Amino acid sequence: MAPFKVVVHPLTSEPTDSSHSPSLTAYESEPFSSPNALVFIHGLTAGPHTTNLTHLQAALPSEYSIWELRMRSSHSGWGYSSLDNDVQDLTRLVRYLREDLKNKRIVLMGASTGCQGALEYNNHSSQPPRVDGYILISPVSDREAANALWSSEALAESLTVAKELIDQGKECATMPKEHVPFFATPVTAARWWSFAATGGVEDYFASDISDEVLADKFGRVDKPLLILPAEKDELVPASVDKQLLLERWSTAAPKGVVSELSGFIPDADHVVSSSEAQKWLAERVAKFLSSI
Repeated sequence: MAPFKVVVHPLTSEPTDSSHSPSLTAYESEPFSSPNALVFIHGLTAGPHTTNLTHLQAALPSEYSIWELRMRSSHSGWGYSSLDNDVQDLTRLVRYLREDLKNKRIVLMGASTGCQGALEYNNHSSQPPRVDGYILISPVSDREAANALWSSEALAESLTVAKELIDQGKECATMPKEHVPFFATPVTAARWWSFAATGGVEDYFASDISDEVLADKFGRVDKPLLILPAEKDELVPASVDKQLLLERWSTAAPKGVVSELSGFIPDADHVVSSSEAQKWLAERVAKFLSSI
């Protein structure tokens, strides 16, 4: 990526903040001071400025700016964080955009594990301030991806270790390295269980989730929802019928919520690395934003 400009917005913690979340930093891309915000929620191990958003920025309606937030789970912090923390951090940004900057429309766009964060924001029991739409880019089941990268026996053993630590009141203890070998950063027992266990907090997109559970996870979305899986996502097991899974997600949401613009990003891998796929994605997102 070529050098680019951003405006840095410090979000200082208020003494009355019951979530005890620390001061955060948000980054606004050009055009600055737009009336609407597209908040990009990064995936696992990523954070502000790690994703090339050049095509997206060029395609957006002129009244939208892209915002990125350095959350507690950004970059290597994900293993010590949680979806609860993500919701708290996003709440801080949404309130800042809505109350301080008077933004008219705010749309959350999650990529990869950021998709769980977007839906959890909608479903969270704390009832965070409402936004005007959601976009899911490359949603995948982290549990199924882990199972594809690792043997079922090894994954089950790692979850047994995590559960034992949690039951001992040591949910913040770091998992032994041999039980999370494909991550370079520390992961707590609580985060690993949330991430990899059947029925864990982050278990949103697995192909074996029942229709009843999907209805609970997608059925509470009451704002326009755009779902854009990657057509050739290498993190989706070959045994999964991706078209059927997309249809199940769409059916689980209330009628009319899932945008007709939803569909697979042509020839895209998980991170949408090709320029052509990025352009297609940018144009589809722009059409969606113009429709709400």
